[in-house]
Amino acid sequence: MLEKGQISSRQFGVLLCLYTIGNAIIYSPPQLIFMAKQDAWLSIIVGLLAGMLLIVLYNTLGGKFPNLNFAQYSEQILGRFFGKLAALAALSFVYISTLYPLWGISDFLATRMLSKTPIEVIISITVIMVAFSVILGLETISRVSEILFPWTLLFLFLVILMLIPQMKPTNFLPILEEGIKPTIRGSVQFLSFPLTAVFNFLMLLPYANNVSKAKNAYYLGTVIGGTVIWIVTMTNIAVLGVSLALGSIYPTYDMAQKINIGDFLQRAEAIIAIIWFVTQYFYTVINFYITTLILAQLLGLKETRPLVLPIGVISVPLANVLIPNIPYSFTFTNKVWPAYALTVTLLLPLLMLLIAKLRRMPKKPET
Repeated sequence: MLEKGQISSRQFGVLLCLYTIGNAIIYSPPQLIFMAKQDAWLSIIVGLLAGMLLIVLYNTLGGKFPNLNFAQYSEQILGRFFGKLAALAALSFVYISTLYPLWGISDFLATRMLSKTPIEVIISITVIMVAFSVILGLETISRVSEILFPWTLLFLFLVILMLIPQMKPTNFLPILEEGIKPTIRGSVQFLSFPLTAVFNFLMLLPYANNVSKAKNAYYLGTVIGGTVIWIVTMTNIAVLGVSLALGSIYPTYDMAQKINIGDFLQRAEAIIAIIWFVTQYFYTVINFYITTLILAQLLGLKETRPLVLPIGVISVPLANVLIPNIPYSFTFTNKVWPAYALTVTLLLPLLMLLIAKLRRMPKKPET
């Protein structure tokens, strides 16, 4: 295999949890509230239950080839030509998932903190940091995730606790005011983003030192990450209400500005920003790493390092081209991404699993 190192099942689950929170902690709540209003919390529950079915699919497919990643066994199942097409589809999905957070975090910094700094400069600095992390390898990334994971959750829930005085339970009423359809649309949106992105971990599953335990971590990491997004979305609605949440680009960040404990502890939005930077970092690094992994497999390379620099260089301009502004970002995520994501992460693996079963793969070695 291209990756020589191995990670534990615990590290696999921690990475998956941080990855699931990643981009979604800032962008998912406003999108869900836009679709389902005060019922966005219910959309997440339905979407998370549907997401568990995706994990069943991924574990079943990956479990058939425990020593191979998705790009490798796609050629075994579909043949060389169609297998490479499947790997290219996965590559396009994961690379777009790399570019999106690169632009997102850079746009946030350029508009909220570093207003006089060109966004291209911020993207370039981010790419350098991410590329350096990828060069260090999967084991290093995993160990750092274990250190930062508990602190990330601790500070996030401290912020939520400090917001309790600002919460209004009446903001959740009336439940299902517009019927079930908005809730279903919201659940599809949550399924397509962020849950379909866990498809990318099929490229990492064989690098776990215990694939059986890693398959269980696949469920647990996704559930914990999804639950965190559910809690954050609930807090958005309870603190800001639907109207204020819809009027904000970054409601999760803005709600932290309402913290005021005894006129002493105020405006903890910097904590939310740091939490987002940490989770976004792992989301971007993992996607970048998987991008190099798939491309190296397609090109027949023995290692991924020669690809890090060229991918990093082209990512700087492409990140700004793919998502030029916030309105385009929301349109792309709401109207284009669900169909595209579900095609690559649901229909393609399902087709491959059916073909593998019909061909009775993997075939047992002859004795």
